[in-house]
Parts: sequence; C-alpha cells; structure tokens
Amino acid sequence: MWTNVTVGAEGTVLVDLSPGSAARFYRAVAEQRPVGPTGFVWIVPWTFVMGSPESEDGRQSDEVIHTVTLTQGFWMSDHETTQAEYQLVMGSNPSFRKGESLPVETVSWNDAVSYCVNLTWRERAAGRITAQKEYRLPTEAEWEYAARAGTRGVRYGELDAIAWYGGNSGNQTQPVKQKTANVWGLYDMTGNVWEWCSDWYGDYPTGSVTDPTGSSSGVLRVHRGGGWCYDARSARSAFRDRLVSGYRRSNLGFRPVLSAVR
Repeated sequence: MWTNVTVGAEGTVLVDLSPGSAARFYRAVAEQRPVGPTGFVWIVPWTFVMGSPESEDGRQSDEVIHTVTLTQGFWMSDHETTQAEYQLVMGSNPSFRKGESLPVETVSWNDAVSYCVNLTWRERAAGRITAQKEYRLPTEAEWEYAARAGTRGVRYGELDAIAWYGGNSGNQTQPVKQKTANVWGLYDMTGNVWEWCSDWYGDYPTGSVTDPTGSSSGVLRVHRGGGWCYDARSARSAFRDRLVSGYRRSNLGFRPVLSAVR
C-alpha cells in the first residue's frame, strides 16, 4: 500500500514518498476512448460471465452460466429510444402512451431494425458516421454485458432506484433517464420498456464463447430488461424473454448501438 502519494502538477505523475524507501515514480495514462454520438456511451470489449447461478431468486432454466468474450467495443445509447427520436427518423409514432421524452413502444423487432437502418442512412448522408459504421440492435450478449456494467448480482442496483416496474411505475411508461444509471452511464437498462435484441432466441452454449450472436435460426426474437407492468423477477440482468418479430405491445421498445459494420 502506498502512503504519502502525491500527484504531479500536470496531474499524471504519481510519486511514492513512503518513509524509509527511495522515491518511486509512476505515470498514469488515461484510456483513450473513441468519440461517439451525443447520448451514446462507449462500451469497452472484455470478458464477462453471462447467465445466472441456480441459487438466484426468480432464475429460469434458460439462464445457463457461461463465459463470453466480446472482442469489439461499441457505442450504446444511454437511454431507450424516445418517441421524439423515433418520429424524427421514421416520420411516425406508434406508441400507445404519447410523450416526446417517453420511450417509443408498440414497436416490433422489424420496426426497430428499420429504425436502425434509416438512422444509419441518415447519419451517413449527414457525414456524421462513415460507411464503415452502422446503427443496429445489440446482440443479447452485448445487452447483458452493458446492463451488468461489471456487476454479477441480480441487477446492477436497488430495484426502485434504477427501474420503472410494476411496483412503482403507476401502470404506465415514464420519461427516460429519470432513474439512476448503472456505473457505465446507461439508464433504464432495467424496467420501463423491454428492449429488442438482434438474436434469435435459443439455448445458451455451455462453454466459453467469443462474440456470440445467438441461434443461427429460429421463430422468436429476444428482448431483455423487463417493463413497466412486470414484477421484480423479470427485472433481473439475466432474465430472457422472446416474441415473434412482428409482435407489438405497449411495453416493448429498444435502444440502438453504433459499431463497425459486421
């Protein structure tokens, strides 16, 4: 343990002045993160444990624990796509409960994918992203990794502090970014509206995997995070749900990521 550690005038050199030892110097180097669009958070690539232990309250049998390595970083919207954002890109607002700062809902997986495609075209045409970048839905692994933000518990914080769910939502959606974000700066990863992921629903692998994208085929698409009318059991980082890609309901929305074209 260092004692009497001081910081150099430029804020980067640490000097260990521990009594009885020669001075030792250390240089702290700040991580250089890419600059992304406003309202997006850079998610660094890493390895994490996906799924839940058998002892977790509310656990389902499809939450098999396995190790996932993500080799590519990506930007993720720090909030669920709002109705104002959806209206701007798509020219319509399908939501049941209207409000510009409310999350868009009553959107199918197909609608969410179309939004990402249109947003990509729009931002490329404006010169804000290159042809090598695209907006898309997160994979299920990317979503859980971002939601956990380095945590391994049931969820990344105390439920009422981080989520609008059946116990506190007033039986309706609420404006985005009103609850506490996780430590990576992502709001409403639990509760408010469910969020579509890109994957087909299927069984998890039992061993370690790298950059998984879900089942190669299927009939149901994954959505994650719980919603305003659901209980605490579904408001867990590991909880999985699925629907056909054309299904719409008033507690189902999405948030895009921006990454290199895959």
